[in-house]
Amino acid sequence: MKQQNQSLPDGTLTEGIKSENQNILFEHQGKLIQKGDRPDIAVQKFYSNGADKNLQTANTGELDELRNRISSYLFEYLDGFHIPTHFIAKVSATEMMIRRTEPVAITLKVHNLINGSLTKRLGIKETANIDLPIIEHYFRNGQRNGTWLNEHHIYALGIATPDEFKHINRIAAKANAILKSLCERRQLILADAQFEFGRAKTQIFLADELSPITCHFLDGSIEGKSKRDRFQLDQNDANIVISQLADRIMLKA
Repeated sequence: MKQQNQSLPDGTLTEGIKSENQNILFEHQGKLIQKGDRPDIAVQKFYSNGADKNLQTANTGELDELRNRISSYLFEYLDGFHIPTHFIAKVSATEMMIRRTEPVAITLKVHNLINGSLTKRLGIKETANIDLPIIEHYFRNGQRNGTWLNEHHIYALGIATPDEFKHINRIAAKANAILKSLCERRQLILADAQFEFGRAKTQIFLADELSPITCHFLDGSIEGKSKRDRFQLDQNDANIVISQLADRIMLKA
């Protein structure tokens, strides 16, 4: 399984990425998606700029670099298991080159533990052990916490076809299992993860980012619920703890 940065595709230039204002395709939750040097290529720039209330106490520039670092590593890690992702290569501290895709308007949240929002919504006790992950679907409306959907909404609204929906669920389940196993080997716990997807022609790709913005990591080497949940972005030392998380995730094993 390859662990080195992927090489750039032929004919793709990493230098001279054009003016952001002229080349921005859209902005999505702390990321600028910019035109690339080919119609099928884009550049995803992590750019919080204080927009996310969870990042207001942190050095957002450094956190953007960490988000890119962690996401690039995890996308490439998943690629080694034949998970189709939009990631092509990391091209700078805050930028990655990606396949240009049409966003699929659903977000999948995969729970590996029963805690947080699940306990509140379902009125059940927290537990660290569940036999199977719980997959939820939300309408992707520009907000992290979208509207809960079921497959009937998805088909009726034309968000995805039945075959696409099954494929999206398979990708999410497999990606979750791979990331969960990686975390366990790093003495980390993947409590839950949010996945977004893009469509290019007839193919579905895992998209967006894989970082503490979308993945809830716990420190499995520490006893105690509150102490384990230490990779929080809304704290003064967020840059330090997220840097420690990056080092743990990318530990050579």
